[in-house]
Amino acid sequence: MGRDAPGLATDSQFIEKIEHTFKAADADLLTQAYTFTQAKACNGNSVGYKAADLLFDQAADATTIAGALLAPLLWKNLTDIGHVREHFGPYVATALEDLRDAFFSPIETQPCESENIHALLVSIDGIPRKAILYITFRLLALECAIDECETTARQMAQETLDLLVPIANRLSLGDLRRRLEDACFQVLDPHDYEKLREKVFPIQSEDDKCLEILLSGVKRLLANNKIQGRVQGRTKSLHGIRCKMTRTGKTLEEIMDRIGLRVIVTSVPECYTVLGLLHAHFKPIPGTFDDYIGLPKDNGYQSLHTCVYPVREISHKPIEFQVRTELMHLEAEHGTAAHWRYKTEVAAERDYHRTQWMEGLVHQHREAASSEAFIERLHRQVFRDHLVVFGNGGRIVRIAENATVRDYLKIINAHVSRDVPVKVNGRVVTLDCALRDGDSIEVLTGETTVGLDGKLTVSGIRSLPDARTHGFDFF
Repeated sequence: MGRDAPGLATDSQFIEKIEHTFKAADADLLTQAYTFTQAKACNGNSVGYKAADLLFDQAADATTIAGALLAPLLWKNLTDIGHVREHFGPYVATALEDLRDAFFSPIETQPCESENIHALLVSIDGIPRKAILYITFRLLALECAIDECETTARQMAQETLDLLVPIANRLSLGDLRRRLEDACFQVLDPHDYEKLREKVFPIQSEDDKCLEILLSGVKRLLANNKIQGRVQGRTKSLHGIRCKMTRTGKTLEEIMDRIGLRVIVTSVPECYTVLGLLHAHFKPIPGTFDDYIGLPKDNGYQSLHTCVYPVREISHKPIEFQVRTELMHLEAEHGTAAHWRYKTEVAAERDYHRTQWMEGLVHQHREAASSEAFIERLHRQVFRDHLVVFGNGGRIVRIAENATVRDYLKIINAHVSRDVPVKVNGRVVTLDCALRDGDSIEVLTGETTVGLDGKLTVSGIRSLPDARTHGFDFF
């Protein structure tokens, strides 16, 4: 590989990109890191440049991008963590300290072996920025290994599907996650990938034509109603199509959600206005509307989802829409990586909960009966259905599917005796009563109802469908 990377072909282009994106202090940090890597890496640092460019596209902060430039130098022993800390600051050093080499070192153990999983989790150390860096370099490694059939490449891809894809999903790194999944598909099943690609190619032009017409129509719909916004069209990834076919037993031609549109506006009220316009302009399919703005997903994802019937002479398949604000879109695509761009209390709280979750992964792995059990639990946490509990002050708490009243009491940290009445939908039940979609719970202690903090609350419970089980996994 040469020194130049796509998008960062010259010094002036990189510096211009920095100055256009960041304020003076952050721009100085990145310029310093870029200059240092040029001086140290005699044969170039194309991997570092590609990682930095990829993180630019993910709207990452300057510390993370600087870490991407410097990480290959540490892995090649061209510098040390002490020098990084002294010249680039403690935040960059923390992001890089003990970070496992995701690109250059071969994986010497099987992906499900306990030692390998533990080493990866310890390397990430419960720090989202470390995870973002590791995932970025792993993506580049996989995309370079697509044409290789070596055991190492296959192990790398399997480890990525087992561990890094769920972590990327939890951190709301939607764009990186999709690219990881497609790269893993190509490495693990190159024959199936190529076979599916050949099947999709002939109908791709039809899908693109549908999207072009729909994009133009929805843009006019916004303009006619004086709503400022933008519209994106996306086609379902090959990995997403393969998963849908495997899960449902349908053929490619029977997959009805190969295309979809996102409408991105400036405010939450406009999201609901646009939803009303779409439902008035198209014919909505009953039971396909989901409000993830009012009820965000576990990873903080927010958007309105709806599906409409096929449009005569345009599309013979249903059309799915996602409606969200610019901030929701930034969160959905780039998650934790982009939080520096909108420092809000909500973003800070999400970062806190994501960090807590990541810090607990090492403990969960240590306590698991086997690595396979840990991986199964990890995927269940991230991808499967949960119940949503509306607690004190409207706060949302999620508990596992098939939870009981006893599980609910543990979650809200309510200490009640056996004789305390618990009502579900107004009827007294036992602590072993299973909770169902739409239930409301009251835990009564004398004159009060026990809530999240042991104080007054009335909680309602409903099921939150996972995107993978509700037909909205085409992005």
